[in-house]
Amino acid sequence: MSQKLNGYPKIILKNLCTIFNLVNLILALMIISVGSYKNLLFILIAIANTLISIINEIRAKRTIDKLRLLSEQKPTVIRDGKSYQIPASEIKKGDLMSLALGDQILVDATVEQGTIEVNESFITGEQDNIHKNKGDRLLSGSFVISGSCKALATTDVNDSLISKLESSAKTIKTADSKLFTIMNNIVKYISIALIPIGALLLWSRFRVPDTTTEVAVTSTVAALINMIPEGLVLLTSSVLALATIRLSKQKVLVQDLYSIETLARVDCIALDKTGTLTTGKMKVHDYTTLDKSFERVLASILSHQSADNATITALKQKFLKNAKFDEINGITEVIDFSSDRKYSGIKTKNATYLLGAIDFITSDPEIINQVKQSSATYRTLAVVKREEYPRSRSIFSDGENTERPSPVTTGARERSENDGYSRVQTDKLLGFIRLEDELRPDAKEIIKYFYDNNIDVKIISGDDKSAVEKIAEKVGLRGVNAINLSDVKTKNYAELVKNYNIFTRVTPSEKRSLIKALKKQGKTLAMTGDGVNDILAMKEADVSIAIGEGSDAARRSAKLVLLDSDFKSVPSIIAEGRRSINNLERSATLFLSKTVYASLLAVLFVVLPFEYPFSPIEMSLLNFLCIGLPGLALALENNTERIKNQFVNNIKHYSVPTGLLVAVSALTLSILAAVFDISRSELTALSSLVVFVIGFVLIYRISKPLNYFRASLLMLIFFLFATSLVLPLARTLFFLP
Repeated sequence: MSQKLNGYPKIILKNLCTIFNLVNLILALMIISVGSYKNLLFILIAIANTLISIINEIRAKRTIDKLRLLSEQKPTVIRDGKSYQIPASEIKKGDLMSLALGDQILVDATVEQGTIEVNESFITGEQDNIHKNKGDRLLSGSFVISGSCKALATTDVNDSLISKLESSAKTIKTADSKLFTIMNNIVKYISIALIPIGALLLWSRFRVPDTTTEVAVTSTVAALINMIPEGLVLLTSSVLALATIRLSKQKVLVQDLYSIETLARVDCIALDKTGTLTTGKMKVHDYTTLDKSFERVLASILSHQSADNATITALKQKFLKNAKFDEINGITEVIDFSSDRKYSGIKTKNATYLLGAIDFITSDPEIINQVKQSSATYRTLAVVKREEYPRSRSIFSDGENTERPSPVTTGARERSENDGYSRVQTDKLLGFIRLEDELRPDAKEIIKYFYDNNIDVKIISGDDKSAVEKIAEKVGLRGVNAINLSDVKTKNYAELVKNYNIFTRVTPSEKRSLIKALKKQGKTLAMTGDGVNDILAMKEADVSIAIGEGSDAARRSAKLVLLDSDFKSVPSIIAEGRRSINNLERSATLFLSKTVYASLLAVLFVVLPFEYPFSPIEMSLLNFLCIGLPGLALALENNTERIKNQFVNNIKHYSVPTGLLVAVSALTLSILAAVFDISRSELTALSSLVVFVIGFVLIYRISKPLNYFRASLLMLIFFLFATSLVLPLARTLFFLP
């Protein structure tokens, strides 16, 4: 298919140019060639199938496009000295773009002003974060993980590196769907067999005594039509498209259709505390001042932070809003917040001031213990002043040069080499702030839903262990067992995921390693996230869910996006997926039973000189009553049971036995017709009756236990078949005697 076709034309062409439509067209031409126009009913059904598929896909596309417009963050560009927010597709070469924490770089560019730190792992495969200064090249597809800058676009968005890579990836991407893979394999093998079987079957029909060309052609067409489970593929795409539309009403953007199936099979979910169990908003609970410069230093650090995460926002509202402060003088460098570093700060000529998690900004055990003992159940950030002093030298009585440390404040002393001179580093705690997360009101109910549906829950967070444990206990996490990964020197991830269900102080690369370890245990894993630090893990998970209020980078990486940032939508997504897949597995039984008996009969009648018992017109009626109608009705029924992966078992226990029974019955009737000189119309009527009875019993078996809906469906099917036997017009149309 041409790469230039997009949108609706591409959808229409894709659904028109299928192996099913090609086969149906060839078979229709065969029927027309012998003038048996009544037997062309199957082509009308094929046209209806194609139209339904096109309409469903267009509806799904319209829904997704509308949601994407709502979810897509528009990049900021500066043109003629003015800032504009424009769609990403309108970025042009020469535009000056504003980039900040969490932004994805959408077009190749160079840094014009400012300093940022980027992650290029999706382009280069390298996981290290890279500092970019003025004049440095920025690769499209990478993400800003700290800092802010102005960058000059060096290409149009369609000519950027990421656009070319995405274009290539789309041409080779395959659907991550167990059900769809099995069905595609069935269709592939049957399609390969159609041509030789069809040719041999047509040849064998002419060998039957007194067979006319019309009978030979129509019986051959009937056999081949039944072999192809075309309705099954249509039903699958239609059900998933309808699921996408239903989920859109709950503000869930489905960026990968088959992620619905994957999420339905999930048996483990990894949650990032922020944005999932909590609202993502924070507030300052209280703070402790240990030095008079604490608030001044904190305000100076915050005033230079471009980051717009929940923590910085809460701190700015508390310490900068309507406040006047005397800023620290002589700032030489700003340290932007990074999810890897877990701190930010400023540097002056004489000292460095750091704001962040206490474990990451100092190694002084006295300071660490002091902070942790004072804030055991809260997320705590500390402000530390770091100074370095040259070591003084004095000559003692022994005449040797000996180093003696200069007087320092109480703190950690570390020796370091800087340009050959020995120095002492000291840290002083100026104060600390206790923050608390805003818990989602329905978080406890959601966790209970996961456990009730046999879904294991893991919490992976960059926050402090005690703060995460407190949240986990509040939401009802079972068997709370947490570990601070920053305290683990040698990390055996396979053992860690077995022994713990909460992981704290986790870096982005460690999150990904934990997800890999869980998948190696055979888990079908979902991962939620809202920030740049979650992207690596989200990409590794079987299905990724992004919070709508999170970073643009996280949303672009996810297969599902919660546009209203409401985590309570996740149970609905799982339920929708389970309904779709459970019902499709059941409905597939009907379609594949027809494929089994049609394939067996086609092969048998190649070698046996008997009348083929069916014509296309009768098979159209039977296919509608015993397969199409019940298959569609059952596929749309409510069903939220856990996926049991019974597709192959259903084929073994239902489709194959039913197919064998129909094949044996039809063959027996053909032999009896030859022995007792039964007319072709009588043979067709008897065979149709037998197929209907066997098919009706199969529908009953897969519908158990019966409810009002299923019982009504069975009665409707029986009524329609009885009507076709009684009404004169129907009897004439379907060649019934």
